[in-house]
Amino acid sequence: MRKRVTYHSAVFIAILVACVLVVLNSCQPTAGHVLGGPDDSLEIGVAATTVDTTLLKEYGLNSTSSVLAFYKGNGASLAWFSDSNLLPAADSMLEVVREAESYGLSPETYKLAELEVLRNELLVFQFTTPDRLDILLTDAFISMARHLAHGISRQVASTSETDVSDARLLSEALAKGEIRKSLESQEPCGEQYLALRNELRRLLIQRLATPNDLPDVNSKISKLKINIERWRWEAGPQPERYVFINIPAYQLSVIEGGEAVLQSRVIVGAKSTPTPVLESSIWCFTIYPYWTVPRSIAVKEILPKMKTDSGYLSRHLYEVLDYKNNLVDTKAIDWSQYNEDNFPYYIRQKEGRENALGVVKFRFENPYGVYLHDTNARQLFSRKDRALSHGCIRMEKAEEFAYYLVKNDSVYSNPMLLAQYFKLARRTEISVIQPIPIYVRYFTAWDENGQIVYYPDVYNKDGRLGFREVL
Repeated sequence: MRKRVTYHSAVFIAILVACVLVVLNSCQPTAGHVLGGPDDSLEIGVAATTVDTTLLKEYGLNSTSSVLAFYKGNGASLAWFSDSNLLPAADSMLEVVREAESYGLSPETYKLAELEVLRNELLVFQFTTPDRLDILLTDAFISMARHLAHGISRQVASTSETDVSDARLLSEALAKGEIRKSLESQEPCGEQYLALRNELRRLLIQRLATPNDLPDVNSKISKLKINIERWRWEAGPQPERYVFINIPAYQLSVIEGGEAVLQSRVIVGAKSTPTPVLESSIWCFTIYPYWTVPRSIAVKEILPKMKTDSGYLSRHLYEVLDYKNNLVDTKAIDWSQYNEDNFPYYIRQKEGRENALGVVKFRFENPYGVYLHDTNARQLFSRKDRALSHGCIRMEKAEEFAYYLVKNDSVYSNPMLLAQYFKLARRTEISVIQPIPIYVRYFTAWDENGQIVYYPDVYNKDGRLGFREVL
């Protein structure tokens, strides 16, 4: 029995040694095979010089149509090789993919593991079918360029125009040998985006250096990635002058020439009635507006009080109108016969400082029926958590904003005339001579004078962003 064991052991050792010798032999530099650093060319025995584009759909690519457009444009030639040499650009692309997390992306989105295996096989075994590596590098570049420009969860649909644009970008990057620079040219250039991305890189380094702080650091890293993604959704540069409302910060800023010329605390929708993300333009505002009560509030909140308190309507300055917009005598109505399903009236609150909209309402078109307005409950602005409304946005400095909108107006109004309107306390609608864009957004990480502030996720949107691979 002992001899049999010794015999089998000897055979196993002999086979193992033979395998090691074969591998060592194959790794020795030979003619046509140059080993060097990551920036050195790698010459291989490449038999094929073209790509079989019929296999693209089998590779599980992120950007199949753009990759196909690229190879159609270059005659299906290998793009990352030249005269049997793997270009330095290929290693540059691999390096960027390895560092994808520092851009708020995931290396595995771009098949890093497979790229590494194919690259290593090329080094060690000199395979003669490099088209798969070429295709995956092409897909990685095009996909990352798109994700940096538009975000990973809101990709721009492929069209013939975008496919050609993607192919052109890669062709120019390869021609200049500027892979990283070309990719980074696709990123947003706003100060907030750059601040968040720089903070992300700092925290990734900190995570490596201080593993004991992982829970707090990881939480911040996730939040930064999410908000970096949100900035990539913003289409193009911001206008010279606009209103920006950040829901989690409960803050409105009027931006002019890149600087905040007016800032105000705001109250936004409660969790059950959230303020929507939107963009529009403010084109007019109303001094001492009526408040036409939304039906849901009228039947669920006001109607039950009307049934038990006969003085509720008059005490709160409410009027009741029929479907023809005529005022009705509320004392002649038996409210007990009505409920949510058969209530036939509209409820409107008279103008005045006790009106729920306060003394000024700003109007902008949107499909949600929300607007920006003053309020009669000004004490609520002192609260830290200001997610309290039914969806509209209440502004602490509403009167100041009204004066801002007319400061350069010589047609519809001006500051002196506006002051008279406020004194008259009459319902007056004023057009804005230069409509101002308004953006209502949702950012839970924000740069405040060089310091990143992390806001509460008021509506629990961060966890539902839809690109889990970057978290």
